[in-house]
Amino acid sequence: MDQIQLARSVEEANYRSWKARECVEYDGWQLRFADGFSRRGNSVYPAAVSQLPHEEKLAWCRQFYAERGLDLVVRQTVATEPGLDDVLDEAGFTLEGRTNVMVAGLERQTGGVAVSDLPSSQWWDTTSSLWGFDLSDPSGWRGIISRIDLPAGFVCANGRGAGLGVVDGEWLGLFEIIVGEGERRSGLGTSLTQSLMGWGHRMGARRAYLQVVAENQIAIDFYTTLGFELGYGYWYRRSPV
Repeated sequence: MDQIQLARSVEEANYRSWKARECVEYDGWQLRFADGFSRRGNSVYPAAVSQLPHEEKLAWCRQFYAERGLDLVVRQTVATEPGLDDVLDEAGFTLEGRTNVMVAGLERQTGGVAVSDLPSSQWWDTTSSLWGFDLSDPSGWRGIISRIDLPAGFVCANGRGAGLGVVDGEWLGLFEIIVGEGERRSGLGTSLTQSLMGWGHRMGARRAYLQVVAENQIAIDFYTTLGFELGYGYWYRRSPV
């Protein structure tokens, strides 16, 4: 598949795997709200070409997020509405959050870490501690994880590292993979990731994707050693106040 087809396929799997609490479709655009946690879950995805004038449409979207206490943020990829990024730029929307989506084929393998189909208390504690998430808040991050209704795999090295995989058809999405500072270059990150990749293959997925901040060359290099390569990029445009 070409880059646009790849982006559409991954983005659809991504949104089904990382579900917002609220999703509204407006003139071909998808507006998501997840209680303010993550730009991905609290932004507009302009999946289709607008029929309404952009000025009118953006005003409606801005009001939607204002009523929920958030700025209007628009997610952009090579597969979103052509020419929209220039429209947003001219309207003063600032660019932020450049991210690479990396993809890899899956095969039978094991990383030596058990994969559970439910998050254990150790997984919750380790992931929230290493990422700095608020575990006590039932909305936000915890709400997104609790809304996953696809096959999910959870890996955890208690207090040292953790990760999550979600299978949607041919795709395995890898999320929240992290190891503590003292575990870097120890092989733990490789074990966690490969364990999830092997689990995804057993669950029927044949390709994996993950998201890495574009400036994080260390992470990009690490995932490249595991067979991942750049698929496409995405970025966000934030409305001026």
